[in-house]
Amino acid sequence: MASLFLEDAQIVQAIVPVDLASADNTGDFVSLINYRRLLFVVSTGIGSAGNDIVIDANQATAADGTGVKALTKITRIHHKVGATAISAVGTFTEVEQTAAASYDSVGIDEAENEALLVIEVNAEDLDTDNGFEWVRFDVADVGTGAHLGSALYILLDPRYSQATPPSAIA
Repeated sequence: MASLFLEDAQIVQAIVPVDLASADNTGDFVSLINYRRLLFVVSTGIGSAGNDIVIDANQATAADGTGVKALTKITRIHHKVGATAISAVGTFTEVEQTAAASYDSVGIDEAENEALLVIEVNAEDLDTDNGFEWVRFDVADVGTGAHLGSALYILLDPRYSQATPPSAIA
């Protein structure tokens, strides 16, 4: 019998639904010590032209942000962008960039559309030799004009099989 999704994954709220124009939107740190992969999933509503989101990735040695530094491994971003109804967009489109610690969605006109963006990080992308096992994604303040959004972390491929995957938060 196939396992259930939540027997092999953990979901953590990264950024609660918020107006992304109200301030910088800092996610919580999650640990990849018990997982091999992490998906950062951002969902946004239609905002104002020019208020496209910028996503930043960071890594740390502890949940409180000890030793925080940029995670410079973002190379592929998958997205669905819909002018009025994202539900009409059937497949993801992939964007490739030179490895970086951030992604600016201006190239996909995210602010003028409903959007779903996904960035994947592998545990091996972290500086584990120096004790980095915690990851945090942030969405910068988009400026003026309301722009609603939220984000989730989906942790996949637990390192150890068990009925309930371990927590990824401190």
